[in-house]
Amino acid sequence: MLKHATNHIQIVASNMTKVLIEHIIHLIIVLPIILLTLKNRKADTMKILLIFMLFFFVNSILLNLPLEYKELRIINGKWNWTGKIFAIFGSFIFLLLYRKYDLKDYYLTLNQNKPFLKKGILIITIILLVEFVMNFIYSSPEKWNTETILFQLTMPGIDEEIAYRGIMLGLLTKILNPFFTKTFFHPAILVTGILFGLAHGLFLTNSFELSFKSSPFFSTMILGIIWGWITIKSGSILLALISHNLGNVSGKLISMR
Repeated sequence: MLKHATNHIQIVASNMTKVLIEHIIHLIIVLPIILLTLKNRKADTMKILLIFMLFFFVNSILLNLPLEYKELRIINGKWNWTGKIFAIFGSFIFLLLYRKYDLKDYYLTLNQNKPFLKKGILIITIILLVEFVMNFIYSSPEKWNTETILFQLTMPGIDEEIAYRGIMLGLLTKILNPFFTKTFFHPAILVTGILFGLAHGLFLTNSFELSFKSSPFFSTMILGIIWGWITIKSGSILLALISHNLGNVSGKLISMR
């Protein structure tokens, strides 16, 4: 019994180490973009950069905890409900503890930039149509699963949009200079988009070898970049969140048709 428990602890520790190394690799990949576009090297700027990296790590740890420690699961099922709930809760704790910026600075507001609203709605409609066609052509048939529909309709968009297009994008826009002009593409969009793609496409195997899945990486990176741009232009994560969840659930509905 003791030997079994010891082995379990070792496996869990190994898996969590793997998760941390994965995310260190992800940060190393985007670090050159961050360093090249930093506004300055002042202490306050470097502190915000450190907070950004810590949030990135903590978010991933909270997401993976219930996968490694089954006793922590609040909701059992096919999907990682508890990990998403932990990550969302962690984001709220961060916002309560780190009070340097207002919620609107993290795009966590329902208020929209009205001149952009029609364009934003058009863009997410086009995204949904493209996703619908791609899923219709390439998705594999699945049996109906109510839990899957409920999960995809809620959890991924709430967790990932608050974290990536909310807190992380908000922090980086404070410390990075836009490319060329203030009206051009902001590097914070690129960094969070790449990190979003890496989270879905670059992993370590159980033997700690790199595994790169190009299709999930490029598709989620492109969506992450578009959602980041929409978030900055609209001033809110709302359109990105709606697009994210509707895209996820429509793909599953098509697979279960």
